[in-house]
Amino acid sequence: MKRFLSWICRRPEPEPVQDGVRSAGAVDPLTSSKIFEKIQKDEDLYALPIPGAFPPSPSVSPRLAPRDEHLEEDYVLVDTTQEIGVDVSTAPILHTDLGSYLHPRRPKYTPSPQRFRPAEPATAKPIRRPHFQDDQAIEDPYGRKYKAYEKLPLGRAMSAVSLFYPEQKPLPDNRIASILAPEWEQREKERKALEGLAGRSTRIIPRGPAVRPLSREWIMKVSEAMRTLQGYAVARSPSGDDLYQKDIATCIKPLAWLNDEIINAYLTVLVQYLRQSTGNTASGERPKFHAFNTFFYSTLRDKGYQGVRRWANRAKIGGEALLDVDTVFIPVHQASHWTLMVVRPVDRTIEYFDSLGARGMREVEVIKKWLAGELGNKFDAEEWSFLPSVSSHQDNMSDCGVFLLINAKAIALGIEPTAFGAKDTVDLRVKIVAELMNGGLHGPFYPVDKMGQTWL
Repeated sequence: MKRFLSWICRRPEPEPVQDGVRSAGAVDPLTSSKIFEKIQKDEDLYALPIPGAFPPSPSVSPRLAPRDEHLEEDYVLVDTTQEIGVDVSTAPILHTDLGSYLHPRRPKYTPSPQRFRPAEPATAKPIRRPHFQDDQAIEDPYGRKYKAYEKLPLGRAMSAVSLFYPEQKPLPDNRIASILAPEWEQREKERKALEGLAGRSTRIIPRGPAVRPLSREWIMKVSEAMRTLQGYAVARSPSGDDLYQKDIATCIKPLAWLNDEIINAYLTVLVQYLRQSTGNTASGERPKFHAFNTFFYSTLRDKGYQGVRRWANRAKIGGEALLDVDTVFIPVHQASHWTLMVVRPVDRTIEYFDSLGARGMREVEVIKKWLAGELGNKFDAEEWSFLPSVSSHQDNMSDCGVFLLINAKAIALGIEPTAFGAKDTVDLRVKIVAELMNGGLHGPFYPVDKMGQTWL
């Protein structure tokens, strides 16, 4: 390519040649040796480098060196112990003799004594108080609130109420009191009542089973009573009321609802046991234990105190004599559910036991109305306390009557009502009937055994 371009640039303008005819004396530059050498020489002088092109070919072709057999056979030994005139002990740190001058070592840094100053003791800065008229009105030492008021376009904000009532009136007591204040007061009363009962014997919880199993003999007697014909009494309560097969069937059959006769008769058995165990059996003596029948609470709730005004007098506990009574059992029946109310006039306490877990505040208020009507001027609501009481829970909707009676029995015996549970209701149903047929808690059903353990 270079040759061609060089030849194009250097050759003279040829004369026009006719087609197919060569001029006389015309010489072909490629065939003439002299002209070819001249062109080759000019090409070397005026060679134009072209980017990306291959370098020009060498003028002389390279030749391979002849094989020398003597060089292959002889080995040249090199002396590696030859001295080069360098003293290793005085060699510089760097690879060059000028290393110590090019990179001199810095001197050891010593801080200036004026750079580090001792810390000055902190001095308490005075609090900048804002400048306003009522300096003691708010607790804002930096005046952040007043600075915010100054930024308002119309100045400090003002309540429209202050235009009509420039002097602030004191708030009534019920406005500043908490809505939970009545409940707090009630809990404080309960706490004080519990502190007052600290000296009284507490209810016990048996270590083992609390329900004593029924003997085989009494199981056979209860089975025979269930086969008794209608119209024949199978048991009699301490008050003289007869119980028939239809009555005890409501207690023995599982998931049956106890009727009023069974509940009234068994509560009478418990009161008889308490009076006998405390020696309160004299004919003219006022009873210290009493149990109202199942109609007392419903009558009191529906008709008020006037509906039951004579009930306490008939039991010889009416009026101020009620304050000397130790325990009063009140069965409560509401919405097909039985619960127990225990009133202790001597201690001025009220307890409510519900096997479904309700607290019974509404029922307690009904009983307080009866106490207020019965005691008159002697009734002081501040003295009476409602104690939080816990009952075992039933696992169905049929055993509430059984829990009522066994809770009353546990309280009479000084046992915690949580000592028994729903798993014991089947045996307790049969045992209630057996104790009614026995006529009370005596003989084989005496609560305390020879070892001194108290059983339900």
